[in-house]
Amino acid sequence: MHRLVIVAGMGVFVVPDLAGAQAVPRGEAARGVTVLERPRADFDPLGVRLDGFRVSAGADLGIGYDSNLFATKNNRQSDGFTDIGADAAVQSDWSTHALGLTGRIQHRRYFDNRDLDWTDYAVGAFGRYDVTPDSNVEVRLNRVQEHLDTSNVDVQEAGLTRPVPYYYNEAQVQAQTRFNRVGLVALGNYRGYSYEDVESGPPTTPGQPPPGDVARYDFRSLIGALGVNYEVGPGRYVNVIGRFQDIRYDDSAQSFRDSKTWEVLAGATYDFDGIWAFRIAVGYRQRDYDGPQLKNLSGPAFEAEVTWQPTLLTTVTFGARRTIEESIRNNAVSYTRTQGQVRVDHEYLRNVILSAELGVDRREYEQPSQEATDGYAILSARWLINRNLSLVGSYQHVRRIDASTGIQEYDRDLLALRLRIAL
Repeated sequence: MHRLVIVAGMGVFVVPDLAGAQAVPRGEAARGVTVLERPRADFDPLGVRLDGFRVSAGADLGIGYDSNLFATKNNRQSDGFTDIGADAAVQSDWSTHALGLTGRIQHRRYFDNRDLDWTDYAVGAFGRYDVTPDSNVEVRLNRVQEHLDTSNVDVQEAGLTRPVPYYYNEAQVQAQTRFNRVGLVALGNYRGYSYEDVESGPPTTPGQPPPGDVARYDFRSLIGALGVNYEVGPGRYVNVIGRFQDIRYDDSAQSFRDSKTWEVLAGATYDFDGIWAFRIAVGYRQRDYDGPQLKNLSGPAFEAEVTWQPTLLTTVTFGARRTIEESIRNNAVSYTRTQGQVRVDHEYLRNVILSAELGVDRREYEQPSQEATDGYAILSARWLINRNLSLVGSYQHVRRIDASTGIQEYDRDLLALRLRIAL
């Protein structure tokens, strides 16, 4: 599901530096801009200017280690890997209207377990037409390929031992306008998902296809949304969002999985004083399935992000959301997913950014009745060597801290070191 956000304007926010802390130039201390978002005049890549457009590009070279390739409790296997990636973007810098192209690719290659190699990529284009300073229409087109990891509950419960590639084509149209203090946002989003079959063993149930035949779960999603907000004051809004989602499977044998989902959320976007800010929406969601053998899902829906900036050098971000997502298992159609995380980013030096994140990811299946909760911790450090070079080191620990009978509990450590070269 997609989130509708109307961003308030930003002013300048300056607080006294703590004793011994480095100063942040006044021009870089925009109100509401986090440590990661803040421009750094001495270290940001310059890109290339071409007649009203800015071209940026970069490449990543990395090496890493995975302590538990298949996310299992017993018979753990480990391996090293290399990461190679690249990204590029062309975007206009006009005063009105906008055009842009983006692209990225990431390939992971394991030293010994080559069956686990994966390649993700995305290409996209967007255009925005500004009718007035407060009204515009934006169109986005994307082609994205990603994968389900071997630690994914669906992958494990389907009996698969390798990543499952999938891609989706996306088209989105969004229009927004404002009448004095009242703002309106309308959105239409289409995605067509396709899974790639993977090699697997024989069927686990007689008469059923092999578990690796996941292309039969290809589906199309259509979302319509309407949001209304009222400006209480600068940077302070209350809003109501309504969404409708229609999901249709391509294989007629899977038509019982077709569904319709309605949800309504109410909340606020609020900037207290430049130190605290939040976007929160809470409401109710219901999904109705076409198949009479499936139980309809209903319950609370929420999306939240809270940002705390105790100093100009530190940003703390809290996030939470609850969604319904599709499953690739023969005996499960979808699951309710609840995610929460807290992240701290600290500018240790002008060119050294330290980050730490704790999170939890819970999945609840209605049919069959199963649940699994994963917790994770990530530590990372980013060294900006100059405008064109940066070095990133990270450590991630993942643990399945709770699971129903039959779902494996495990722990996993991932180490990575990556050099980025930017234009």
